[in-house]
Amino acid sequence: MYDEPKMEKLTINLPPVEIARIDVLVEAGLYPSRTEFIRTSVRKTLDSHQKLIDQYFEESIFKEDIDEDSRYRRLTGLGMLGLSKKDLQKAIEEGIKYRIRVAGLLYLTNNITPELIDKGIESAKVYGIIRASPKNREALKKLRVKRE
Repeated sequence: MYDEPKMEKLTINLPPVEIARIDVLVEAGLYPSRTEFIRTSVRKTLDSHQKLIDQYFEESIFKEDIDEDSRYRRLTGLGMLGLSKKDLQKAIEEGIKYRIRVAGLLYLTNNITPELIDKGIESAKVYGIIRASPKNREALKKLRVKRE
């Protein structure tokens, strides 16, 4: 059985004329609903820009690099990145901090504390969703995490 990925809600405002044009396409049977028209349009636009997205993240899987300044380790990629307490403790023991850039989902396990975030993460830029406890979300905001 196909298991559809969890959706995030996004609200957009459109001029009445554009909504009417979408409704004509739906009524003509080209799309089953306004929602499906918008999903299809977004998917097509993203697909047309995939090369740029891949270049921005250098490749379509997560990548770990040591920065020129060896005190930092970059984590970049598309998809889901999960960090555990063990990951952050290891980085701290090695004397490094993570610089994170994710398009997709950043997941922090519940046993991570704000103190570990402060000691183990230098910066994070997340295009998409952050899944973390409220305290850890607040700690990420203090690092100037950008969520777009």
